[in-house]
Amino acid sequence: MKNPFDKTDYKFGTEGILSMYMDTYQFILGADLESYAKERDETFNDKNPCHIYFILKRPKVTIDPESFKSKGKNIKFDLIIHQEDGYGIVNMSAKFLKAQSKLELLTEYPYNIFAIRDKQNIHLVTRPGTMIDSIENSSNIQPNILNYEVLYIGQAYGKNGKRTAINRLLAHETLQKIYTHSLTQNPESDIWILLTRFSQVSMLFSLAMCNVNGQKGNKERDDNLSEHFFNNQGFKFSENQIINFTEAALIRYFKPKYNIEFKDSFPNKSHKSYSECYKLDIKALNIELDTSEHIRNIYTKHTGNRSHHSATFEFDNNEDRFSFMDIIQ
Repeated sequence: MKNPFDKTDYKFGTEGILSMYMDTYQFILGADLESYAKERDETFNDKNPCHIYFILKRPKVTIDPESFKSKGKNIKFDLIIHQEDGYGIVNMSAKFLKAQSKLELLTEYPYNIFAIRDKQNIHLVTRPGTMIDSIENSSNIQPNILNYEVLYIGQAYGKNGKRTAINRLLAHETLQKIYTHSLTQNPESDIWILLTRFSQVSMLFSLAMCNVNGQKGNKERDDNLSEHFFNNQGFKFSENQIINFTEAALIRYFKPKYNIEFKDSFPNKSHKSYSECYKLDIKALNIELDTSEHIRNIYTKHTGNRSHHSATFEFDNNEDRFSFMDIIQ
């Protein structure tokens, strides 16, 4: 690998790089989206809106009502993980210390939600698909089988940023299309939604004078970039453009099945939706997602299964400018 610091005639001595990292996220079963939107949301609000969303797919999880057994304050039952070539079974058990009489199971077909109650109270209402994410390991299933496949990435901004991903998804044509395809082509799968908020980190990179050719006019450009950086405590963009280039980079990285634009065309100067990056002459954008605190990963066939995703894209890859790709490769 070549050493980028061996070069002594770079056009500019100062380059800017952006990093957009996912700082807040929440997984929601698609079937619960409408009720989620009606409830008071503690994760996302007016001060912490979610504008970028992922539509995901993973195996359907249901409870087997025939497996339910109750003895005193203890219950046992099985969760079924549906797959194309069969199913997996996860044995579950729980204890309800406040139970005052025999515990019963309440559930109906398709067994994707259930309740546990005694004659006096309901002690638990949950979905098997949510419950199973509290189990890190099971000898009955393969570790990666319950990870989420990314099918589509989208954004919602609206006037003054008031429209959020939740509003957008409630009447989303692509989501409805994915639901239809899933019912007919992948009936063993559930559709999930990942709501996200990304935050920005700005970095200014300065080369030693011995690495720069010192052409007239280049110093003025470097000074302008540095002045913008320090006057704004980082690089300043409109919120709409931040959402646009973050979405585009995510699509380029994951290449989801149902996305069309940006899969192979980011970055591109002709795209006005993130023109501010070119106007300011930012060199590169890094995107980063970390779901390690959640026991399931997100993936596509292009990225592989992992809890941490990171990718860097250069807006300008001219050889006379310093390349961050030469460092990370």
